Amino acid sequence: MFKIFIKTFGCTLNQRDSEEIIKNVNYTTDEKEITKANYIIINTCGVKEQTEHKIINYLNKLKQKNIPESKIIICGCLVDINPQILKNIFPNANYFKTNQINEINKLFLKKKQIKQKQKSKLTKIVKISNGCLGDCNYCAVKFARGKLKSRNPKEIIDEIKEAINSGAKEIYLTAQDTGCYGLDINTNIVELLNLILKTKGDFKIRLGMGNPQFFIKYYKELGEILKNKKMYKFIHIPLQSGDKEVLKKMNRYYTPEEWMFLVNYFRKTLKNITIATDIIVGYPEETQEQYNNTLKLIQKTKPDIINISRFGRRPGIKANQFNDIKGVIKKQRSRELTELSNKISLENNLKYIGRIKRTLITEIGKGCYIGRTQEYKPVVVYEKTKIGETLKIKIIDAKPHYLIGKTSK
Repeated sequence: MFKIFIKTFGCTLNQRDSEEIIKNVNYTTDEKEITKANYIIINTCGVKEQTEHKIINYLNKLKQKNIPESKIIICGCLVDINPQILKNIFPNANYFKTNQINEINKLFLKKKQIKQKQKSKLTKIVKISNGCLGDCNYCAVKFARGKLKSRNPKEIIDEIKEAINSGAKEIYLTAQDTGCYGLDINTNIVELLNLILKTKGDFKIRLGMGNPQFFIKYYKELGEILKNKKMYKFIHIPLQSGDKEVLKKMNRYYTPEEWMFLVNYFRKTLKNITIATDIIVGYPEETQEQYNNTLKLIQKTKPDIINISRFGRRPGIKANQFNDIKGVIKKQRSRELTELSNKISLENNLKYIGRIKRTLITEIGKGCYIGRTQEYKPVVVYEKTKIGETLKIKIIDAKPHYLIGKTSK
């Protein structure tokens, strides 16, 4: 039987691209099956230096298996951003850039692959656009994804309807920046969300990351939309730095005050909303005082989730022109911010103890089931249940990154 192995690194956009690659073929993600596969696909990510190191380590281990390079397909952002580092390991593999993902299936068609009936998935990742309107000085993904190219709203709605009819209960709207969706085709994210909410069915929508300079244009409309029962009360607004001068050096188009305004507005408008954000520590020439400004803003606003990255140089980015700071300083700042983040997350989660939350069971963990509340908080349940069920769960304990609950009648 024709079968491919696929390994995906990176964000939900990459996960969505991988789903598109495997939609018509038998596939596996089991590492034990890798040598039996007709093709081995590695979908790469180039956003972080640390992720690049993981990919290179993985490819070096793969090389030791002595698999013919003709069977290896390497695609995704790192092919656009730093191809030579990949070709140093596999010079004769099949390479596909980000905008060539749809061409990969041509290799399978030549082999007359056996199509399989796809299993219905509880969670459907729906890409609403590719690229963005930003020009951040630290970002290499723009070299891979390019400028904003939004999908037609009808295409998106049709894909969502098909997913719901096939049993999907969660729709993840993903993009490099959901906030700028539609600005190239005379629409916007608010209009799209309102169209999606008219779709019939029992499902939840998670809105992906959107930058502050766009969300601030629609903050009132977004606040009303997030009140809808079909929306997870969750919003991801990256900060990157709590210092005005660092944001300017990053070429970000907002101020710390504007970011804080959005966080405060959504907290005031929506009870118990989950706020996620991103921080880059150790940006070139970041002073201790500038870093302290980030700490102070985080302490003041207390986001539920903070994705922390240490700055790393990427090929071709403008930030390379500035003097880097010592790695030991980056590690110390990252460690300190991680400790603060965990403390805040636990404090926020402890407030849920004793509450009864309607929870959608989404996956099976090790000896447990995992679900999501309306606020997109993960809940661990040790009782036996079923994927796709929505249950009343009483929260009995809390950890920094999840809640613990039991079924409540």
